[in-house]
Amino acid sequence: MKSLVIPVKNIGRLSEASDALLTRTPGTPGIGLIFGNSGLGKTTATAWFVSQCNGVYVRALSTWTPSAMLLAILRELDVAPTRQRAASMVIQIVDVLRVTGRPLFIDEFDYIIDDKKMTETLRDIHDISSVPIVLVGMDGVKQKVQLRDQFVNRIAQWVEFKPVDFDDCQLLSRSLCEIMIKTELLKKLFEASKGVIRLIVIGLDVIERKARTLGFSEIGSEQWGNANFFLSDPPKAKKHGGH
Repeated sequence: MKSLVIPVKNIGRLSEASDALLTRTPGTPGIGLIFGNSGLGKTTATAWFVSQCNGVYVRALSTWTPSAMLLAILRELDVAPTRQRAASMVIQIVDVLRVTGRPLFIDEFDYIIDDKKMTETLRDIHDISSVPIVLVGMDGVKQKVQLRDQFVNRIAQWVEFKPVDFDDCQLLSRSLCEIMIKTELLKKLFEASKGVIRLIVIGLDVIERKARTLGFSEIGSEQWGNANFFLSDPPKAKKHGGH
């Protein structure tokens, strides 16, 4: 199976938001928030975005303090801290970002949002450097961000990653697979995945491997049988109402 970034609808929304951030009027808010449940392709899409704009990518850790965050950013900028004080490191980071214009990406933002000092430090970096900052987190991070008035006002782009639809599933199959998967089998995979792109990609790979083992260039439900599409059990549908 091919290794490509496919322009599913989530990628399209991210691309539009990225263009808006990178071409915004100077002095206007330049923070973007990418959010959504696990398995919907945020990490792959962010990696694509980072490579497209020569961004600075940092993954937050649960053990981070403000100083640890600043040191991680400096490390990605390939800059040694002149002093270990947070204020000095912020100045160094701002100076480099101003000169290079490189956007700053913070993944796993969930680890930061509850720490006022870290979010305010990121706000300072954004305000002084004027470069875009893109934050990536789980679905619940949106609600937490909205509780921070000073911070939320800087967010210009909200990009929610949603489960893919069947059109996206067909696009993934055509683009990634080197065998033909018949529509009725693809529909079964899509329904089993609940639109989780990670599971769809796993399922496509499993189907293609089986087809190659059987010597088929095309595979459908008859050849597939009742085999499991995934390496583990598929997700269960969420129950609505009650607890």
